[in-house]
Amino acid sequence: MMFYARVLEITLLYTIFVIWIYPLTGLTGLFSLGQGAFIVLGAYTAAISYLKFGFNPVIAIIFAVLLGIAVGALIGLPTLRLRKDYFLLITFGFSEMMRGLLLWTAQLTGGAMGIAGIPKYVRLPTISISVLVILLFMSNLKKTRFGKNCIAIKDDELAASAIGINVFSHKMKVFMLSAAVSAYAGALYAFNIMFIEPNLFNWIESAKLIIIVFVGGLNSLTGAFLTSVIYYTFGEVFRFANVWRDVILGFIVILVILFREKGLFGNWEFSITKIFRFLIHRLPTSKEGK
Repeated sequence: MMFYARVLEITLLYTIFVIWIYPLTGLTGLFSLGQGAFIVLGAYTAAISYLKFGFNPVIAIIFAVLLGIAVGALIGLPTLRLRKDYFLLITFGFSEMMRGLLLWTAQLTGGAMGIAGIPKYVRLPTISISVLVILLFMSNLKKTRFGKNCIAIKDDELAASAIGINVFSHKMKVFMLSAAVSAYAGALYAFNIMFIEPNLFNWIESAKLIIIVFVGGLNSLTGAFLTSVIYYTFGEVFRFANVWRDVILGFIVILVILFREKGLFGNWEFSITKIFRFLIHRLPTSKEGK
């Protein structure tokens, strides 16, 4: 039982990472290789704040989120006006810079040895509630005017700008929000896994998060969530076949590109209301019963 609870904890933690790639890539069409760096930033900030400066764990997590927002703004302000491919390269550079900075400041961060001995303050209930709240927030965000504007930007930036949408402002808000939640998820990770090191989430891991969103469907939050759950659950339950997880993912990516360009779930979103209506329509009427 403990094993499956542990698998669920890790799977849901990684699911938060994936979910917050979705508003960046799925809604707004921005591809970032630096989200892993924000996760590491949050993890190290929370761990160091607690271990070195004696912060309360909750305050340490809040501080990690605030730093994530600040760094997101610092990177976003000069780069989000550039073309998307330049933005991708800059976020890749940020990811590598973060890893180098952690190695260089070994006295504070532990260098290549990382930081061990972090207490386990975050458990399954906290992680589960976080996932639920984030999913509900994202689901509602997609339906708002802001979310629809983001989708318009993804489809055609020039046309979106022509109808009065402030493209830079929307990109900036999404990027900062994504940085904040990535840092939050990193802080949860540190207080759950109890060990962190610089190579924990490099640019390759960031690319993998984007691939999972792509496979699930760039227009489907449900797809991103379910694909991440399946992918990471498989990796934790079948650790002996962990290397095959990426091989299978690569094979699925090829199949999706060839046969399902919009991803496995396309535009489909889970909705209790839609399921209820579907069941109501399938129930026999009184006349049919007679």
